[in-house]
Amino acid sequence: MSGLEESLYALDWNNNISVAIITLVSYEYMLQFEKEVTFVWQREWSIMTYMYLAVRYFGISVSMTCACWGGLFYIPETPCECISY
Repeated sequence: MSGLEESLYALDWNNNISVAIITLVSYEYMLQFEKEVTFVWQREWSIMTYMYLAVRYFGISVSMTCACWGGLFYIPETPCECISY
């Protein structure tokens, strides 16, 4: 396999995984939204409510970013040869 074919294969793999991750995360959020409205949005607001919402919605933005561009950020094409023993 040439270098171009390997890169295209890796990109195709990354795209397929991205679709699966986005689908699963979106499905989980849709399933839990009714409970979230009942138990979080309709209660008295406290610091824990703000923390929960920050973690939940910051988490979805991070997971979507990693799903779309995770391969570009975290999967190097070549292993690091920096450490020599």
